[in-house]
Amino acid sequence: MPAVQPPAKTKAPSSLRRQPSQARAQKTMQTLFKAAAQILDKEGEAGLTTNKVAAAAGFSIGTLYQYFPSKEVLVQAMAAKGQGMVLQELGRYLSELENLPDVRELDGRELLGKAIRILVRGFATGKGLSQSLIHLCWTLEKPEETASAVRQVADRLAVFFERIDHPALQTPSMAQMFVLTRSVIGTLRSASLEKSPLLGSPAFEQALTQMAWALLAKPEAHQAAGLALGARPIK
Repeated sequence: MPAVQPPAKTKAPSSLRRQPSQARAQKTMQTLFKAAAQILDKEGEAGLTTNKVAAAAGFSIGTLYQYFPSKEVLVQAMAAKGQGMVLQELGRYLSELENLPDVRELDGRELLGKAIRILVRGFATGKGLSQSLIHLCWTLEKPEETASAVRQVADRLAVFFERIDHPALQTPSMAQMFVLTRSVIGTLRSASLEKSPLLGSPAFEQALTQMAWALLAKPEAHQAAGLALGARPIK
C-alpha cells in the first residue's frame, strides 16, 4: 500500500464571516461554542437560537454575527472542531503506541478496540461534544463535509496501520480501508440520528471492534482465536 500523508488540519467552515486568527477571537468563539452547547443540552434543538447564544455568552448579537451568519454555520463550526478533536486523539494514540517498546506483544483486538472507541466517542457518544450537539451536527450535515471527515479518518487510520507493525494485523488494502471507515462512521451516524439506546454500551463498541477485527486480522490470527475459543470448556 503506498504511503499515505497525514491529513491536513481540519479547516474552519468557509462560510464563517470572520476567520479567527488572534487569541481574543479564538476565545470569543470558544465562549460562543460553550454557550450553544449549554443551551442545546437544556432546551433541545428547538431552543437553540443565535439570540440566546449571544446572550448566554455575554456578547451582542452583532458580535456573534461577525463570526457566524446563522445558527447552521455556528453548528457546522462546532462540528468541524469536534472532527478535529477526533483526529488529534487518533494521532495521540498512534504516538503512544509508537513509543511503546513492546507494542507487538499487546493484544491486536484491544489495539483496534481503542481506536474504535475514539471514533465512537467522537462521532456518537460525545467526547468533548454532547450527544445532543452531535445529533444536531448529523442532522444539519452536508454530504461533502461528511465525506471530507470520513476521508481524513481513513487517512489517519491508514497511517496507524502502516506505522504499527503488529503480528496479528495486516496492512489493509484501499478497499478494506474504505469498507471499514464507511461502515463504522455510517453506523455511528445512524445510531446518533436514531438516538439509539445502544450508544455508550459495551456491546455496541464490541460489535464494531469485532467487525474491524474480522476485516483486518491476519488469517493466522483468526485461526489462533478460533483454537483458543474451542479450547474453552463449555459451561
